[in-house]
Amino acid sequence: MRGKLLSSEKRLFALELVSLTVSLLQLHAHALLPNSLRHVFLRSVPPVGSRHHSSDFFQRSNVRCAAPPCDGYSINDSFNLIVLGDLHLEDDMTLHEMARQDCLNALKALSLLPSPPCTSNNVDIQYEFKSNNEQEKITRPTNRIFSSQLLDELKQAKAGDLSVAQLEMLMQYKKEILRNSNSNFLKCYMVSLGDLGRKDIRHEPGDAGTTLSFQLAKSFFDRFDGIPYEVVTGNHDLEGLDEFETDAKNLQAFLNVFGKEHPQFCRQVGDKTLLVGLSTVRFRSAPFSSHECHVDDSQLSWFLDILKTHPAEEGWKVLVFSHAPIMGSGLRVLQSVHVQNGCAWLNHCCERTRGLFRQAVKDNPQIKLWFSGHFHLSHDYEDSLSIQDSCTFCQLGVMGEKSTRDGRRQSRIVQGASDRIKIYTVNHHKRDETTGAAELRLDADIDLLEGSVSLLTRDNSQDYNHDDWFSAYVPEPEDGCFLAMPNGQVACSQTVQKAVCWWHMQDGKVLGLHEGQLVEYDANTLSPLGIVVSKSKAAGREVLVVEDGKAVVMVGPTEDDIEVIHPNEDGSYWRKMQRNKRVRQEEKAREAIAKMWLEKKK
Repeated sequence: MRGKLLSSEKRLFALELVSLTVSLLQLHAHALLPNSLRHVFLRSVPPVGSRHHSSDFFQRSNVRCAAPPCDGYSINDSFNLIVLGDLHLEDDMTLHEMARQDCLNALKALSLLPSPPCTSNNVDIQYEFKSNNEQEKITRPTNRIFSSQLLDELKQAKAGDLSVAQLEMLMQYKKEILRNSNSNFLKCYMVSLGDLGRKDIRHEPGDAGTTLSFQLAKSFFDRFDGIPYEVVTGNHDLEGLDEFETDAKNLQAFLNVFGKEHPQFCRQVGDKTLLVGLSTVRFRSAPFSSHECHVDDSQLSWFLDILKTHPAEEGWKVLVFSHAPIMGSGLRVLQSVHVQNGCAWLNHCCERTRGLFRQAVKDNPQIKLWFSGHFHLSHDYEDSLSIQDSCTFCQLGVMGEKSTRDGRRQSRIVQGASDRIKIYTVNHHKRDETTGAAELRLDADIDLLEGSVSLLTRDNSQDYNHDDWFSAYVPEPEDGCFLAMPNGQVACSQTVQKAVCWWHMQDGKVLGLHEGQLVEYDANTLSPLGIVVSKSKAAGREVLVVEDGKAVVMVGPTEDDIEVIHPNEDGSYWRKMQRNKRVRQEEKAREAIAKMWLEKKK
């Protein structure tokens, strides 16, 4: 039966929960007694697990069983997680609704991964996913069984026969049913990476950044079977220029709709597991591109404090969520879009803070995963997953047909336990011809005990055999393209469009040629910062580096075609090609007023 539990059923579940709690307290107390007194304690306690459970909400077998043999397993640090990329709601929500159900079906299929006991025999578990357009079963040795298997046995056992870990597992199940009788899920959560409203701006309610867009998104998230969720803002979520005068008012509307006090979030989903989210907080006040995702100093200080108080030495695991990736993540980025516009990375335009996120990853091995969207690219690129230090960076695709860049629509599912994390892709665009079910693909298996990461899809899936969107070049020290002592020509007019090279300027900045463009790279991570000279302006010109890196000169075919490339006032070289959207709108408005006035004077 679906819907709310009847009051009598709720009372029964509450009594069962109390019974389990008493049993758990008895076992904890028993563990604290000396061995000589434990038998006395047990004789004095009534058999709280002896009550018949035939009226349980879920059907179960009438056959009683002793304590299940798989003792020692725990779900205290287990969780399942849906991660959604850029949402961008559409007028026709059919595909979004199908994708929502795809994610729920994936959760049902995966169940929870209980943390195994310290000593257990290996069991072969079969992961099923599609490879080369065919259904395959791959058997991998593991010491893992699923919580659904455990619960099937635990629900038939007497509470008095169960161990502490088994009672805690059964209590989690009972609490979930009391919380939401519709829920089919145990310890499941969801995170949205923002960009909620429709992608095309029509200057009406429902546009990205409007109150209506937040309300519609909340309604959509609420239909995920009541699964608790968190959401961070993306660059478009503060784009409600027609409704709000300031970023602060726009952000407050977002917080009000989702019942949040702060743009960031921290949710504990296990004994030693945190979900941590960071939001962008400016659009109108951005110094350059309004679409840069910027985390303010307040959130950054809060984030570093969370890491300090939840150290790796104490066994903590932290999963981080932001709309844009951090500089140095190694994820695919589009040079012609986000790099050119200066909005590829978190805090892209802020030299003071943009490197602090990567430094935090280096200094804090408890950061195991970092999820980001922003690029509208799928998971089907080798650099959609990137391993840096102890962290695996994960690119998120999109649900909607209008917002995908490469025609692929995807979400991610994460399974976590104390010793292992698994990352899956839900392929909304690939469906079983018979059942219509979306494909579920295992992409990565992270062994937290050994500190190893297995990327499972790259070598056995046709999904990766494409390159629709060429990634920006990221220099590497040993890539053979580094010019150690440039002094003179680095590219002639015939080779400038094909040259791939990079070098250090005397002032410490890093410049290079790639795809016919002069590009600046971050000196620490070598991530692309922006375009210095565009492809059209570099075409047919010679590139010179003079006086051991003091200056870059572009020389054309005519005598007067000589251009010295000067740094900006802030010392950087890359040109801020995309200006603040609010400023541009105001300029266009003034231009329209002036044009109308001149027309009247004619």
